[in-house]
Amino acid sequence: MTSSASDPGSAEFVTVRRTTVRAGRADEYAGVHSRIPEAAAAQLREHGILTWTIWRDGDRLVHVIVSREPYAEIIASLRSQPPVDPAWNERIGDLLSAEAGADEILPPVWGMDGQKQWSP
Repeated sequence: MTSSASDPGSAEFVTVRRTTVRAGRADEYAGVHSRIPEAAAAQLREHGILTWTIWRDGDRLVHVIVSREPYAEIIASLRSQPPVDPAWNERIGDLLSAEAGADEILPPVWGMDGQKQWSP
């Protein structure tokens, strides 16, 4: 689930996604993913990604994505185009688990900023 960053009138959307790295390959993933190809980063920015941070907990990854449009719309648009770096996509795809539940969007529960609190 994607939620607006602070309220329904917000111009930013925050998505939290959890993925799983194949067993025993988390260090390899971290090394490979320490910097993505600039063409891929530029494509993400062009499609409205403002920030994308990945946190690691063992073989689990938590992605925090801030975007101008809902994440699902951005991903659908990206998937409708040829990848800018197919070798990169294949390399990262090889490191991630394809098991059921290995890739999921986490639902928001609560949030706050310097002025207010909110929930979905």
